[in-house]
Amino acid sequence: MPKYETSVQLWFYSEGASPSEVAKKLLALSFKPIKGAYDFVYMHSGEDMSKADLGTAILEISDALHKTLSSFKVLYTLDTHITEEAPDILPLDALDAELKQTRKELEEVGE
Repeated sequence: MPKYETSVQLWFYSEGASPSEVAKKLLALSFKPIKGAYDFVYMHSGEDMSKADLGTAILEISDALHKTLSSFKVLYTLDTHITEEAPDILPLDALDAELKQTRKELEEVGE
C-alpha cells in the first residue's frame, strides 16, 4: 500500500495568532513546511496502512490540529493523498534563506 500525507492550507486573520505562532504549533505536531498550494504537510508513517488505519490516522491528526489551533482564529483545509515520489518539502534552513531573500526584495522596493 502506498504512503500517505496530509497537507494543510492556512488562512490567517489579522486579529488572530501570528503566522510564526501557528508554524511553531504545527512543527510541534510533526508537520513540515512546504512550498506550493499548501503550507504544511504531515507524513503518515507506515507503508502497510490499511484503509481503516489511514482513516484513524487522518482523524487523529485532524483532531490534534483542530485542538492545537482552537482560539488562534485561523482557517485551514486538509487534504490527504498518496505521497509523491519527490515531495516539494523545504527544510527549515531553505525556508529561512527564501524569507531572507524576500525581506531583501521588500527593502529594495521600499527604497
